Amino acid sequence: MRQVFISHSSKDEPIVKAFIDDILVGSLAVKVSDIFCTTTDGTKIVSGDDWRNSIQEHLANAKITFLIITSFYKESEVCLNEMGAAWVTSAKVIPLIVEPIKYSTVGIIQQPKQVEKLLDEKALDRVKDLVQETLDIPAKEIKSDRWTSKKYEFIIKVEQHIERNPFILPLSREEFDSLIKDKKKLEITLRTLISDKQELEKMNEELKATKDKKAVKEIEKKFGKTNDLEEFEALCKEVEKNLTRFDGIIIGVIYKTFTQKDVIVRGNGWERQLENAVSRDYIYDNDEEYVADWETTKEMRTAYASLNEVERFINANETNSSFYESYDEEYEAPLKMSNLDFWEEAFNVNVYLE
Repeated sequence: MRQVFISHSSKDEPIVKAFIDDILVGSLAVKVSDIFCTTTDGTKIVSGDDWRNSIQEHLANAKITFLIITSFYKESEVCLNEMGAAWVTSAKVIPLIVEPIKYSTVGIIQQPKQVEKLLDEKALDRVKDLVQETLDIPAKEIKSDRWTSKKYEFIIKVEQHIERNPFILPLSREEFDSLIKDKKKLEITLRTLISDKQELEKMNEELKATKDKKAVKEIEKKFGKTNDLEEFEALCKEVEKNLTRFDGIIIGVIYKTFTQKDVIVRGNGWERQLENAVSRDYIYDNDEEYVADWETTKEMRTAYASLNEVERFINANETNSSFYESYDEEYEAPLKMSNLDFWEEAFNVNVYLE
């Protein structure tokens, strides 16, 4: 059994990796084989194991459980279950919070326990003492100079990561309730606007039926009016621009990750392109399955944003029969973001899965 269990969000892998490399292994002489962490090489779940049973078993038998609590952690159902389970184990539970998470927002279960700030020097010193005591690590194994330098190296590394990838600020209950009220008001306004839009569409269709179509289009062009299909195609062009910079197999990984389609990207013959994409942080290898990294690079953030725009447009026009009729006239593929033919036709890209 591993002596150290690290509960964290997979989205915080860079932070957790630095914590393991610089603090636990690099400074406190904790063996990698004594650490259970679901995202870091050498500490992952053994291939073929049921991940739920593996997590439960290691959590129950750990001597120390670290909770790396970030905004991503608070959004994860699995993480919150681990937080609750850690409360009833016999392990030393050490919640480590990362701003914008504060003592008041860490969670009611953890409030009675000692909560530390992950990037606080003195807090890390206390973590060192607790790990050394709990795991019976001889004092000679921990060199003071090395501990100090690695501690600062860890803090700087994580702060730089957060600066490049800032967390979204959590909302207070009052702010949330206020937004819910505003949402209800906007929904009422939206229903009114939809009704008015439908009336205008009917009027516009009748106008087109009675007037010269060429003249109608000229008028629309003059006033800068674009129809829904033109808006859709402009959004697809933006996706095409953002995706064509990648090889077809990388687009396949992007397709699988974004749509969460139950397909396998085998990548046979694409090893060089996949390794290149991993090295540039476009994708990462998650237990022998390639996954798109939406956060690290500007290229992937831009691609993800443009794909989201298309998806939002499709969802917003779900009841727009005029748009669907126009789409069917121009395209063969189903109007569905999870459909591979749609990606290849609407985005004009080659998507390879093997």
